[in-house]
Amino acid sequence: MDIDTTLVRERFVIKSADPDLRDLAKPTYAQSNRMPVSLQTGGMTAEKYVVRAHNMHSCARMVAHMIRDYEKGGPLLHRVIPYKWQEVWSDVVSDYELAYTPERWVCVYHQGDPVYHFGKRNPFLDIVEKCAFVSKGDYDSSIKLAEEAYRAAGKNVQITYEGGIAIVVKIERERGRLGMIFRGPERSTTFNFTVEMAKTVPISAYQCLRVAAALLEGIQLGFLVGLANEKIKEKLIDATSHEARQAREAKRRLSMLNGEISALETHYRVHYRPERPDFNRIILETEKMAPRYLEGLTDTSKKNRDLWE
Repeated sequence: MDIDTTLVRERFVIKSADPDLRDLAKPTYAQSNRMPVSLQTGGMTAEKYVVRAHNMHSCARMVAHMIRDYEKGGPLLHRVIPYKWQEVWSDVVSDYELAYTPERWVCVYHQGDPVYHFGKRNPFLDIVEKCAFVSKGDYDSSIKLAEEAYRAAGKNVQITYEGGIAIVVKIERERGRLGMIFRGPERSTTFNFTVEMAKTVPISAYQCLRVAAALLEGIQLGFLVGLANEKIKEKLIDATSHEARQAREAKRRLSMLNGEISALETHYRVHYRPERPDFNRIILETEKMAPRYLEGLTDTSKKNRDLWE
């Protein structure tokens, strides 16, 4: 199956457009990671979905599993035996996330309506997806439609939108190319990898997206581990603290992610540009820059989540 899509980090700010309330009413923020996907292969019925999730890697993995299951069993909706969305989401979520990401959520939309959701999301996102479907893919117009929907409900609001690309995906039978932008504490880095057929095995979009998710998650966890190591060294946290335990579990999680990335390299010819991210090196580099990052920081765990999720 050919896949051509983009995962975007999004942030909406909804504030009053009423001159009398503009400075008094607090704005509402809605953050999300969004990835649309069109499923179609052979003569099977095409289906289009949008997946939104709390973090980037879970969003990409959910899309990957949907692609895999469509290729194996055809369209996901209207099956004789209903598609088991909850089981799929359970497969997406690792034991590490079960333990350390209680705020996780996901929502899958079809024709503007949720067909599956887990966890608590901002309801504004449902309005945006409904408007995006009505505007037939003109995403910029959907923001204006959302403002009109609020006005129709008696609320005069202004909506501002910020979006940043996290993954660009183009996968065909014989070749796949995935580009990623990592937003770090001091700079953003662009990275891509290409996957080419080895022998006669077609490129697996499922496996490629899983590896893209592993790279994203691994870089995030490398930062988390390096930061925790420096905080233990400087006696800012105790080695028995919750944050230190989380860092140890993150280190174990990194080993699993490395294994998944290496598995792709055994099945296909994989080329990295500039090079495959080294999670251990990310940990060491984070330890070096951690003193600057920690200086004057009063809530590091919150800043870490805001920066990377």
